[in-house]
Amino acid sequence: KSGCCGEKEFIKLYAYTLLDYPVVVHLDLDTLILRPLDNLFDVMIDDSDASSLARNKIPVMHDAEIPKKVDAMFTRDYNSINAGDKHAGVQGGFLVIRPSQEAFDEYVQIILEGNFNGGGWGGQYGFYWG
Repeated sequence: KSGCCGEKEFIKLYAYTLLDYPVVVHLDLDTLILRPLDNLFDVMIDDSDASSLARNKIPVMHDAEIPKKVDAMFTRDYNSINAGDKHAGVQGGFLVIRPSQEAFDEYVQIILEGNFNGGGWGGQYGFYWG
């Protein structure tokens, strides 16, 4: 079971190579945004204390702390979790990232190693669904 489209899903990683932009949003065609993303953009672009008002307006689960520097934001795919699984995978249809050639190169190298065990890459990176 490979989610949606198998290796074609990796095209999403190319969002990391759009270095001319401070933040990149990847949306699949079946994604619906219900709230403005302005506060998230403010926090990702300005990681100083001045963005604390915006930081407090970003909803997070379980009252988790948002890190000082936010390089990526995603949602979990709770519809695809199996009974007994500890963590839901990342829903790859909604990604907000800070472009980084270094991050792109790291992900490509992990994929090229081919160490995928059905639940993650190399024991470090979890799985995701299309």
